[in-house]
Amino acid sequence: MSTSTNNEPKDPVMGYPAPPAAAAAAPPPPATAYPYPAPPPHAMPYYYAHPNQHYPAYPNPNPNPMPGAYSYPSRNALFLRRLVMISIAFLLAMGAVTFIIWLVLRPRLPVFSVSSASVSSFNIPTSTSVTLDLSLTFTVQNPNRKLGVSYSDVSTDISYRGELLADSNLSPFYQPKKNSTQISAHLVVVGQYVSDDATKGIQSERGKDNGGVHFQVRFFSWAVFNSGGWRTRRHVLRVYCDDVVLGISSSNSTSANSGKLLGAPKQCSVSV
Repeated sequence: MSTSTNNEPKDPVMGYPAPPAAAAAAPPPPATAYPYPAPPPHAMPYYYAHPNQHYPAYPNPNPNPMPGAYSYPSRNALFLRRLVMISIAFLLAMGAVTFIIWLVLRPRLPVFSVSSASVSSFNIPTSTSVTLDLSLTFTVQNPNRKLGVSYSDVSTDISYRGELLADSNLSPFYQPKKNSTQISAHLVVVGQYVSDDATKGIQSERGKDNGGVHFQVRFFSWAVFNSGGWRTRRHVLRVYCDDVVLGISSSNSTSANSGKLLGAPKQCSVSV
């Protein structure tokens, strides 16, 4: 029996024939092959380790996904930020100082009253006109112990049932602390137009026992409270004196009629 010998090399481990030398020495796949997709654009800035050493690693195409997110602010931005913070701190400090001063000084509104009134002429020549010559005296009291009051752009007027009869501008004045001042006003009007209802109402009230006619007197002014170098901003002072009763004698002729304030001085309401 003849024996044949197989000279083919075998794998020393598995016992199988070894691959041809040409196949074992085959070059790696070309570098242009991409068996894996590119990393997402928001990936972290580092290289991915690939298990296949035959392919190169791919760098992150977007190493900084938020440009400028971690950059330092410019000098102009820092300056503006500091300026805004300083301005806010200054306004808060000024507001606190003003509030403390207000608590210490406690500004109080002045007290007004119509202390006297004298009518030297009052006529209703037609059913829609009025002639009036009136002198008023206001008593103004400043109740503040530490504040004086400056009055400017002062004016006063008189009306009947909301219809203006006469008005007048007054001189500005200053009132020291804890002071009482009398302010005189002269209101004159000739042939002032009013409605027919107003003239009928005045004639009706004049025909009563005391001839008292109820008028409304107002007083307006800019007011500033001050103490030494400290002063408040200007406030519009509004004074309303309702139901100021003037006794005017009744007459059916066209001659002038006189009158005066009836009763005690009329207290007024004051607001700013």
